[in-house]
Amino acid sequence: MKIGRFLFDLIRNSDILNPARRAIVRLLKKQFPGKESHMANVLNQSTVFSELRFSQVLAEEDEVEAKKHLPEYILSPLSVHYGPVKGFFLFVLRTFLSLLVVVFLRPRSRAGELDQKDVDKVYDKRAKHYDRDHHITTRGMDLSFRKMAAWLAAILARNRNGSVKILDLCTGTGEIPRHTKCISELLHVTVDVTGLDYNEHMLAIARRKRLNGFVRGDATELTTPKEGFVAFGENTFDGVTQVFGIGGISEPVKVFRGVLEVLKPRGTYLMIDMHRPIPELSGEMPFFGWWLKTPVLEAYIYEKTTLPLVLERLWGWRDTTMCFYLLPLVTYDDGLGQCWGFETQILEVESHRWWFGLPIMPVAKIVVKKVAISTEEAKARKKILQALCQQTCE
Repeated sequence: MKIGRFLFDLIRNSDILNPARRAIVRLLKKQFPGKESHMANVLNQSTVFSELRFSQVLAEEDEVEAKKHLPEYILSPLSVHYGPVKGFFLFVLRTFLSLLVVVFLRPRSRAGELDQKDVDKVYDKRAKHYDRDHHITTRGMDLSFRKMAAWLAAILARNRNGSVKILDLCTGTGEIPRHTKCISELLHVTVDVTGLDYNEHMLAIARRKRLNGFVRGDATELTTPKEGFVAFGENTFDGVTQVFGIGGISEPVKVFRGVLEVLKPRGTYLMIDMHRPIPELSGEMPFFGWWLKTPVLEAYIYEKTTLPLVLERLWGWRDTTMCFYLLPLVTYDDGLGQCWGFETQILEVESHRWWFGLPIMPVAKIVVKKVAISTEEAKARKKILQALCQQTCE
């Protein structure tokens, strides 16, 4: 207890840390002329997320409707504040974690264009060791997320006469189909999984796992025939899974519309990917008998390390936060007078524990179901979706 109290006093006492902070700034000034002001900002600033503004693109009544679909942490600017003492510790921790990522995972020297060609190059290079590297990157949590998708597929089969057809988008090295095969056998159900991916190198790894059903396809054009890629008809699958896949796609709305088309009525779609931290729902970490909430730490690491280094440079990934709110707004008309949309069943955002048990890996899970909707509801969703796409693309 005395050690814990001493550490708390050390953290609170700026007089102890100010000399160290000044020494670091002087060192940076000597080694990198002109950078000392940047260092001062790093140690004493706020992390502020952008705010969506609808006033110029939506009428007042439509803005009210939009708020029914979007939570407050998306509509309002979110910021966390920290002074020089906390800033110093954040900077040191960030530097340490970034160094580990660079040494053990070797990301690119800079982020590319993050378009289809750039992302494909990333996975050409990383396919051979993808399973190992992604396992390291997520501290093994990727296994849990992929098993969750496999369990969902098996339970769908149990609820639908023991047999279903599942499409696994961005299947990568085929881990979800592998787990699905195992779980479906244990539950005595039949799950026919089609694993789709754009990258040939990743598919080659998947096919070595003695599973069938892997195909090359473009997730943004699921129903459009295209040379060298498979396409599917409408109402083909009972379920679609996509775990850590949407962030590598530059046009996610096209993916969601395609999923809506290939799903059968009442079909289920599971998507899991990264989500920016929510300060009000921050994770906790143990500290000498106490449990400490970490909203500042989560926001800082996400903005300074997770997004630019791990996502963009290492995996060719984007911030996928808005995808979880664009998805339920997607609709389509089947040409027979019926409009279809998604009904959200589950939405969860949780800061999972990353390296050293730090709760700085915010991941979201959403489960939606394909349902019939009215023409008026389809028009309302379409208007909000267009406004959101305009905001997020600016």
